[in-house]
Amino acid sequence: MMTHVDMDNEMGNSIALFDSAALLRSLAIDVSWQSSGLGKMLVYHAEDVARSAGVESVYLLTTTAESFFEHLRYSSVSCDCAPAKICATEQFSDLCPVDSAFMMKCLGKSKTEQS
Repeated sequence: MMTHVDMDNEMGNSIALFDSAALLRSLAIDVSWQSSGLGKMLVYHAEDVARSAGVESVYLLTTTAESFFEHLRYSSVSCDCAPAKICATEQFSDLCPVDSAFMMKCLGKSKTEQS
């Protein structure tokens, strides 16, 4: 089952949930807000949404923000490692260029779940 969560705001952020995996589909920050910490907060929010839905791993494709996501503990992985439901998305199969970095992050328990 796929659920699309559009965290609609003028910065742009959405995540597609697929059982135990999720695809961070878009994250765009207006130039005037870059380096403000807003992008990091949006990623953490998307991860919290995914975690609360039972997602264990978040995946993404990027052509411009690999170092940004590395700072948030995403790792580059081979596209061969992508779950079938992620491979079937339009972003993975058609929209993103072949030279996009494919990245993933294993989600741990939230701080409230650890208590």
